[in-house]
Amino acid sequence: MSESYAEVIVHDEKDVSGKKLRNCLILLTLILLLYGAMFQALFFMIGIIMIPVSFSTLRNRYREFEYLLVSDELDISVVKNKSKRKKIASYALSELQCMAPVHSHKLDGYHSNPQLKVRDYSSGNEEHRIYSMIFASQGMLQEVKVEPSEAMLNEVRMHHASIVFAE
Repeated sequence: MSESYAEVIVHDEKDVSGKKLRNCLILLTLILLLYGAMFQALFFMIGIIMIPVSFSTLRNRYREFEYLLVSDELDISVVKNKSKRKKIASYALSELQCMAPVHSHKLDGYHSNPQLKVRDYSSGNEEHRIYSMIFASQGMLQEVKVEPSEAMLNEVRMHHASIVFAE
């Protein structure tokens, strides 16, 4: 079997609550600082304390997913703030049951299974091409949502043509 390689990096856009949290913390800190500077020093001190609290809370909000396809193995890592990398999953393509776009009817038979575990490693942006990969390992079904590049899709299709659909 020939050696295949593909690498994809996808920015996670699903963190809407993190954006709201960031805006609330910044607004609260500014209000405390302004109110404390004009009226009462206690609020100013609380505002000063809120500055490092806000930065430490918001520090890990930028995430990217990295897909690395080498031979018959798909490794998924998360990269936080473009500096910290952590491997979060590894899948053998020999256990792949089906790969199709997320809204494809080819996946309907799998979605009716109540034991299907869903892992979303995509950006969450509906405008992007998000694929579902169904893996059966150790008697358990997993749906893994990814955004493969054209090169990665072609590599998987080359080795598993009968189960990869591109509707």
